[in-house]
Amino acid sequence: MSKIKAFTLIELIIVVILVGIISYIAVANIKTAINPAITPDKFRDILSPNANLFIFRDSISIDKNISNIKITNPVVYDKDLKKINFKNYNDKIVVFKYTIKNGIQNSYILACNEGIFVFKPLETIKTTSLQKAKELLNMTEYLPKEGSFYK
Repeated sequence: MSKIKAFTLIELIIVVILVGIISYIAVANIKTAINPAITPDKFRDILSPNANLFIFRDSISIDKNISNIKITNPVVYDKDLKKINFKNYNDKIVVFKYTIKNGIQNSYILACNEGIFVFKPLETIKTTSLQKAKELLNMTEYLPKEGSFYK
């Protein structure tokens, strides 16, 4: 007579737990691949032609039905690298405001955990430093240099 060896209860529980963990990881990866986080350099593509995006200290308000926006610790600068403070909206403190109307967006520099971004009227550029961002926003490379015809 042959002996039939079966799984013990502990072995069966371990197999069920492993299958559950692997399934959870696979489903979580599929979900993030379908809806990746929207970073500031993609705002123009997603929110065009008209939209308003307000980021408050504790929440986000947007005109469109989008929930996967990724922006943390935003600091906004003007063309002279002076910090911009936005007006309150609905009695909440606004830390970041993005407006695009008829395909034209605000012009400023955004520094956040995701990087440094230059918002120009028709494009958004990711840069490596605030100084480079200032040069891109002011287009200093196109200004006349010392000794040029236009003094």
